[in-house]
Amino acid sequence: MIATINLLPWRQTQRRVCLRFWCVLFSASLLLSIGVLLRYQSVITVENRTELLLADAEKTRAEALMALKPRIQQRQQQRQQIQARNKQRAQTRSWQQVLQRLAELLPEQAWLTKITWQQETLELTGNTLNFAALKALEAQLRQQPMFRLGSPGETQQDAQGRWQFHYRLTRSGAHDNAL
Repeated sequence: MIATINLLPWRQTQRRVCLRFWCVLFSASLLLSIGVLLRYQSVITVENRTELLLADAEKTRAEALMALKPRIQQRQQQRQQIQARNKQRAQTRSWQQVLQRLAELLPEQAWLTKITWQQETLELTGNTLNFAALKALEAQLRQQPMFRLGSPGETQQDAQGRWQFHYRLTRSGAHDNAL
């Protein structure tokens, strides 16, 4: 005799187990997808905030630089003025040495009344007590290494017996850096 077996409760149990498995699998994949989407959205939000903060910081920095620009330009102008003054002082110091040497060349009976520098030409105007001092002065000026004596200007004797002279000296090319 064959015993009868009822498989109906086992099938229902198997169906529930299978249904539970697929529900858990579907729910887990749905939750995983939602989690990935939420994470992606949070990353995008953080990136947007970061971009906004960087844009604001860049704007603030640009405004600060624009506010500093006049001050920087003013400092640069002051620096250029200081450099120009220092260059002028250096030129003045070099002229001081040249004029000191020129004063040492003058005989005791000669003195200068006017000195003019224009376009590489030094013009000397002055007086001497006698003609010998005038000749000695001209000889000294011809020996001056920094300047070349041009044609002498007008030389005449005034009412008091002094000799008035006018010389033009052009700067020598070999000594351009001295000034």
